[in-house]
Amino acid sequence: MNITEAISYIEATHKFGTRLGLESMRLLLNAMDNPQDKLKFIHIAGTNGKGSTSTMIATILTTAGYKTGLFTSPFLEAFNERIQLNNEPIDDESLIAATSFVKERIEILLAQGEPHPTEFEMVTAVGLQYFYQQQVDVVVLEVGLGGRLDATNIIKDPLAVVIMSISLDHTDYLGNTLSEIAYEKASIIKEGSDVVVYPQHPEALKVILDFATSKHANVTLVNPADISIVSHTTHNQTLHYQGHHLHLDGFELKLLGQHQSLNCLTALEVIALLNRKGYEIKSRQIKKALAAVVFPGRFELFRENPVILIDGAHNSNGIQAFVNNMNQYFPGHHINLFFGMLEDKDIEESLSYLVPIASTIHTLTPNSDRALPAEKMAELIHDTYGKTVDFYETIEAAVKSIDLTKKDEIYVFVGSLYMIGEARTRIRENLLS
Repeated sequence: MNITEAISYIEATHKFGTRLGLESMRLLLNAMDNPQDKLKFIHIAGTNGKGSTSTMIATILTTAGYKTGLFTSPFLEAFNERIQLNNEPIDDESLIAATSFVKERIEILLAQGEPHPTEFEMVTAVGLQYFYQQQVDVVVLEVGLGGRLDATNIIKDPLAVVIMSISLDHTDYLGNTLSEIAYEKASIIKEGSDVVVYPQHPEALKVILDFATSKHANVTLVNPADISIVSHTTHNQTLHYQGHHLHLDGFELKLLGQHQSLNCLTALEVIALLNRKGYEIKSRQIKKALAAVVFPGRFELFRENPVILIDGAHNSNGIQAFVNNMNQYFPGHHINLFFGMLEDKDIEESLSYLVPIASTIHTLTPNSDRALPAEKMAELIHDTYGKTVDFYETIEAAVKSIDLTKKDEIYVFVGSLYMIGEARTRIRENLLS
């Protein structure tokens, strides 16, 4: 098996669809001798902010000298990004080895008449096997979908549970109300867990706290008053930590925006919790990590004059945060918007935030069978807002349409990560070489 065959084998299981539930995952991990039971986890659920917060926590732990695994989804440009060791994507040789190991176990299960694992179950199993083989100190484990029936919820006793911002998303799987969705996500809380909770809508917070109480869990509520933005540029922001859990004052963060300051504060509360559990993570290591941390595809600026940036805001809450950032960093500018979204997302609400800030709008089709085609998106925007909208057949054509001689322009690609990943690749190939 080579790397192409390994990734193709994993991605071919997409045909088995999404199957929520833990029984198939439990059978597979039992066949693998349960690598997850030999690892320590920080388990993170939520609608928005999981990726940024997971990356900050992992970067801090790595900087502090801990061998750190990071499991996230989806990837932007390369499959290997989903499974990382010390902030570096899994190398091809290790991915081949872990995939081959999992494949052998799956074939045994199939011979016994068991169902084939889904794609996400397979990726999770490959990641857990790799982290076990590497004997990592801590795995930062991001939930794939929901929480209660997500394949990652097979772990038993996490070091910390983190519940990020909760909003309406994946309603066909998770429920139609904040309460229902919050219950699904809070269900990663185990008996006696230590839980860090990002600021929530009261409806979601009540469900989380009730569930935590039922599990005799210890809850830390992230307090927005504990952090403030002192200053900002288009390259970083200076934050002031006013909480009492860490000896930390001013520091720099590369990730931009008010929402990232709250994501950062959530990460800091997790680090403070780990310190109380006996981990040694010093203030200077935290500052060094946060000044260097990068999270590709999230309000990522590639160049100025003209400004070219991308943002993988793929639901209405993410879009709202993106618009807030644009108003903060580029107020009053002429914005050329390139936009694409999945059909099952809250497109109309997202457009209500986006359209008012856009001078020109160009639509794209994300690389997903769930995507709303660019032509239909253009029609929707025109019919709803009376705007003239054009669409591109390919993301590469959209990138090539950018005029680098127009120094005062702003070109923004925003929307589905299935679009943003390819846009990132094409921008770097065509505009930065």
